[in-house]
Amino acid sequence: MDDHSEHSAKPAQGLSQTREVVTRIRDRARFFQLTDWLCFALTTALTLAVYLVTLAPDVTLGDSGIFSVGAMYAGVPHPPGYPLWTLYAHLFTWLPVSNIAWRVAVSSAVAGALACGLIALLASRGGALIVEEIPGTHRLKPHEARALRVACGCVAGMGFGFDGGFWRTAVVASSWPLSLLLFSSVLCLLMRWMYAPNQRRYLYAASFVYGLTFTNSQILLAAAPGLQVAVMLGERRLVREICLANSLLFVGGLSVKRAGCPDPFYTSNEGFNLLGDLYYLAGIGSMATCVVLWIRTRRILTEWRPVLVSGFLFVLGLTPYLYPPIASMTNPPVNWAYPRTAEGFIHLLTRGQYERIQATARIGPFAHQLRMCAETAATDFGLLYLLAALVPFCLLRKIGARERRWILGLLAVYVCLAFLLLVVLNPGSDRNSREFCEVFFSASHIVLAVWSGYGLMLLGVLFTRRAV
Repeated sequence: MDDHSEHSAKPAQGLSQTREVVTRIRDRARFFQLTDWLCFALTTALTLAVYLVTLAPDVTLGDSGIFSVGAMYAGVPHPPGYPLWTLYAHLFTWLPVSNIAWRVAVSSAVAGALACGLIALLASRGGALIVEEIPGTHRLKPHEARALRVACGCVAGMGFGFDGGFWRTAVVASSWPLSLLLFSSVLCLLMRWMYAPNQRRYLYAASFVYGLTFTNSQILLAAAPGLQVAVMLGERRLVREICLANSLLFVGGLSVKRAGCPDPFYTSNEGFNLLGDLYYLAGIGSMATCVVLWIRTRRILTEWRPVLVSGFLFVLGLTPYLYPPIASMTNPPVNWAYPRTAEGFIHLLTRGQYERIQATARIGPFAHQLRMCAETAATDFGLLYLLAALVPFCLLRKIGARERRWILGLLAVYVCLAFLLLVVLNPGSDRNSREFCEVFFSASHIVLAVWSGYGLMLLGVLFTRRAV
């Protein structure tokens, strides 16, 4: 009897060990592991619970009224029309609860909570990959490492979720949470691609989602140069073709300007046209880089396919802009610019009713604006989070090559979202201008939140090593 039970226990034990080995192999095969998705789910659920408790009960100030009516009738809100957000928020107006403004605010809360979940996902997986390259991390037990990943990821995601500039848009009828959800998705797809550059479907998906992002928020086009730098760091073979594409766009822009079209980088202030100078610097720099690489490698257009496909999918992501003319034909209560006509459609997309871009023109005001941006990050996002975000840069030499390239790619994105966007917005020193720009500053806080998650995980590992 005992021998029989002993023999029957051995196959069961061997089967359990085999299942454990298979599970480990599957986890390694997946880029985002179960721990990362657990972190995503916890962060999304906790953040959404807080948003729903603090949700605005009715119409608020600002654009809440026009957004609520636009979503209810699937119409055309103010420029640039927000077609993707309109269709997304319209689905929430079918909820059989409360009033329309509250239902549309729920759509903001859901999008904001999902964006926080994706940030937690980035922090959890990226932090784990960074920690694996630090000597001594093998001392952490598997359950301790998983607990550290979940804790740091949740703290990073909820830290962004309760950012002062972002929180107030996630509890009212606003298109900004959906914009940052899409942009966070772009970063997730780019990170997945950078660890497997041969699987270019993730790069193509990131290009398509970024096109969708542009239909929901034109201001996030400022991140395009930083995203290009991240792609070039991910696969150096694409540098020459990306610079060639930028050179063609630069020459095309100059041709359009000479044809008599208004200068998009116009500034009414005296002094240097900082935004225009950056445009020329990027264009000439791309042309010079392309020529140098062409001479050194004696090759050109060898990697044209991924660049062309990415550009095509970005343009394909702009197709939601075809919705406003269709919606305008139904004559909804909110029918801004009547885009069913060619003139109205152009007026809507180019934000014709607003002033042209008046970029920061002098170094003095720009220095004051940099101080404003830093103060906003310290007050809205949190000083402790900023200190944690510096930790990965202090240990940059000890981090693996791929992780280092990813962090530097995020740095390029942050520079564009913080400084280039600051030049475009050109906020004044008054309180109203500062509060208006705080919302847009929260886009750069996505990168700060991811860095802070990495920093907290590194600190946790270092303290564990010292304790042992």
